[in-house]
Amino acid sequence: MLLLQYLQQLWVAVFMLHRSLILCLILCWLMWKHWPHLVKRRAIIVYSLVIVIFHKMSVKLAMTIIDLSAMHPLIVSRMSVRSHFLLLVCFSFLISCQFAGNKKEIGYGEEVQLNVKEVVVPSSDVLNLKSYYLSFVYQSDSLQMLYGYNYKIHGLDCFNLKNMQSSQITFLGDGNSAVVRPVTGLYVQSLDSIWIYDGSQRALLLDRQGQLLNAVNLRDGLTSNEQVLIDCNFAISTSKLYYDGQHKSLLYGIQDTSTSPYSFKVREASLNGSFPPVTYLLQSSVSVSDVSGGDYGNMSGINISFSDDDILYNYPVESHVYVLDRRTKQTKVIDADSRFTKNVAGKCRSRSDYSQWIRHAVENPHFYDVMYLPEKEMYVRLHLGEHTFDATLDADALMDDRNLYLTLFDKELNVIGESRLAVHRYNYYTAWTAMGKGILVFVDNLMSSATKTDKLEMDVIEVPMRTEKRR
Repeated sequence: MLLLQYLQQLWVAVFMLHRSLILCLILCWLMWKHWPHLVKRRAIIVYSLVIVIFHKMSVKLAMTIIDLSAMHPLIVSRMSVRSHFLLLVCFSFLISCQFAGNKKEIGYGEEVQLNVKEVVVPSSDVLNLKSYYLSFVYQSDSLQMLYGYNYKIHGLDCFNLKNMQSSQITFLGDGNSAVVRPVTGLYVQSLDSIWIYDGSQRALLLDRQGQLLNAVNLRDGLTSNEQVLIDCNFAISTSKLYYDGQHKSLLYGIQDTSTSPYSFKVREASLNGSFPPVTYLLQSSVSVSDVSGGDYGNMSGINISFSDDDILYNYPVESHVYVLDRRTKQTKVIDADSRFTKNVAGKCRSRSDYSQWIRHAVENPHFYDVMYLPEKEMYVRLHLGEHTFDATLDADALMDDRNLYLTLFDKELNVIGESRLAVHRYNYYTAWTAMGKGILVFVDNLMSSATKTDKLEMDVIEVPMRTEKRR
């Protein structure tokens, strides 16, 4: 009778193990489905395998105890079935926790301590804006100039950030040096060499007086299904114009509508004809199969930026960063999850109702382009967190009520930190630009009375010196 009781207890233990396996797998599935920002999905697969392996070991050990109990009942009497079961569960839990801890350290950066310096441009004769959707910082050893496109005067506002003096470059409306609206691309090669991309789909090289030095038709060599992709719309996506001083070439994005789904490329055009145009194919998103198909509202494009030898790109709907080496044409995909927000946007409720597009923009994260900081040899990426939608509130107020986060990368694109920026301070549509040691962000937010002035205010956010990734 005693042996029979032991056997019954053991069979109950085996049943409990099976039940625990099912519950653990259900928990893993729920984390995968609803909380991907808490733990990497790849890690969930490994956790599930660990659970299954230890479950099989536990069942095998329980069956071994059954065999031993049949031959030697005294063995079981010294250690109850419940003790065996508890030991197995504790051992499995400790191993799993250790494994999970290692994965978290690799996947998420620490809090970053940022140095924020406020810059206020004094009143002058320059009719500047509160913020600029298209801006660029040019700097040399003794000079740091901020250029911002002023759509009101159709020209560039220029600010010397060292002595805070202001000036303007007014674009001509007709003649050989005319700049056609809209202006969506800006790259400052030097004080007398300023590249502008305008509505004529040309890259125009202007001097500091706005006179035309060179004009490059960026549509040359493209098919009717290929569109030049140079834009700076922070509600949708940003794709930069870039001048490569070593190759004497221009680089810019292309969208190809002949493929399904649409595909993206980067084209490099030599300015002196020393080499034929080079096309770099950009990899599609590893998280979203069809970004441009209409399921993600305004977030249907791609962000493209550049460093010396690399093409950096990412998709507003998800957190991965993609790095294409121009020398080898090899692409590396970087896991760059946020620990504060979701890492993949959900689908929009409608492909045609714009009110649903606005709701979708509020309720989902938006990942912006990756910016290179040459003086630090580091990279930063900003992204907006999701927010609860309230139909009774103004859409712009809902947008400005969201949180903005900065992710910091070392020179190898390892994530080394993440921080939430000041709340109710910045404009998420007219944005920011990279500079040598950090980024410059325009202070302008509907939710703050402190920013409702006529002055041009900016925050220079410098990143720390530490460059090693978290271990």
